[in-house]
Amino acid sequence: MIDIRPFLPADVGAARRVNEASLPAVNSLSEAELLALAAMSVHTLVAVRGEDLVGLLVCLDQGADYDSRNFAWLKNNLRRFAYVDRIALAPEARGSGIGQLFYRDLIARLAAEPARAAAPLACEVNTRPPNPGSLRFHQRLGFAEIGTQDLGDKAVVYLSRSLAAAATGSASR
Repeated sequence: MIDIRPFLPADVGAARRVNEASLPAVNSLSEAELLALAAMSVHTLVAVRGEDLVGLLVCLDQGADYDSRNFAWLKNNLRRFAYVDRIALAPEARGSGIGQLFYRDLIARLAAEPARAAAPLACEVNTRPPNPGSLRFHQRLGFAEIGTQDLGDKAVVYLSRSLAAAATGSASR
């Protein structure tokens, strides 16, 4: 059984370990950086199996004071949005449907907030280094390409979807 719940400051050590195990799909964070990111997020969620934290999701909106090239691209190209900055999973949790559970929970939370319900949900996926599994996953969930950017050291495709689009999966497993 996987439970999705809000991140708590006491989760920081385990959440950081999950984040670091997900490199290079996400960037490295210290515990202090993770706490700061969670504090500026609209939702930071964790996936828990029994006593083990096995996943992390961080979602920001256009008002965040976040120094990220990907976030800057979204701010320059979308007026309002919710942005999934990262989904990180423990190695033993990959391929078990947790990403879908995260999105279902996040979409329900955002859709229930009148100030965010009309804004698109956005993310980016690396195209260099390539991450074809993540691209297929996001396309299955209704995300569509809204732009690309070559950042020199990497390249990304930006994706978005409406919160009104049918979500898939269930909130716990």
